[in-house]
Amino acid sequence: MPKKTMDSAPINLHENETAVAKLKAARGAIEARLSALVPSEQTWPMQLHAAQRHALLSPGKRFRPLLCAFIAKGAGFEGEAAVDVGCVAEMVHAASLILDDLPCMDDAALRRNQPTTHIAFDESTAILTATALLNLAFGVLSKLQHVSAQSRIELVELLSYAVGSKGLIAGQIADLSNTDSSASVAEIERLNTLKTGALFDFSVEGAAILAAVSAPRRAALKDFSYHLGLAFQLMDDVKDTIMSEAEAEKSVGRDTGKATILALTGSAAAMERLQGYIAAAKEALGRAELSNSAMLNAIIDAQFSFLK
Repeated sequence: MPKKTMDSAPINLHENETAVAKLKAARGAIEARLSALVPSEQTWPMQLHAAQRHALLSPGKRFRPLLCAFIAKGAGFEGEAAVDVGCVAEMVHAASLILDDLPCMDDAALRRNQPTTHIAFDESTAILTATALLNLAFGVLSKLQHVSAQSRIELVELLSYAVGSKGLIAGQIADLSNTDSSASVAEIERLNTLKTGALFDFSVEGAAILAAVSAPRRAALKDFSYHLGLAFQLMDDVKDTIMSEAEAEKSVGRDTGKATILALTGSAAAMERLQGYIAAAKEALGRAELSNSAMLNAIIDAQFSFLK
């Protein structure tokens, strides 16, 4: 078991050059692998592959693959497969954003500070691009190097559940009819767990599978991903309300009329709840006893830095 004391001192990513270098190297590895996993724009059918690269390689924080890579490493896994599993989460995330932005869904025109895929190309290409990315994700899992067949099967099953009718897709269809102003916080949290938490669960549990962590530590990591997913969705709701498109780097105002925690409780209570989610996530992460928990906490702090 990794020693909890190896990396226990708090890290400030703005001041710690070693931590910044580690994060930069991890992001570089993720970007390079994502680029290598999708066909070039010169590969037929060129429009489809250009759309894949447009959606997947657009500038992003790569939060999910970073979580997967650092959690796997902190739990003792040293193989390159952690980057691939993280890239799978990013592929599915990109596919979900393509679909979420369609006119029949949220009808958004801007994502990651560039035109959404159906605007840059067309709706049919966007739908096929999302389907292609999702299929590619399963293919990557099936070919993971230096990972046992049993673990690859477990990862495929985990992704199938995360994306399916009890996970991400369930959250998306529930969100389309999310107009019940009488919904409780618990009901909204359940929707958020499906819509946003599913891919956090995959990223974190995928790392746990690779590292073959014990049942108690895996339970702690599951608790971590649950609260982190709730925090991330609430942060997104806050950004949709208080930020301009330039600041958010995507279309905003998409939550108008939806039942959100922000709409239900007001901004002050929502921000307090957001801080509570983050604190609960960090507490669970501590129980997982990873060797690099301070680095992971710093990555989380950076992701939620707008709160300051």
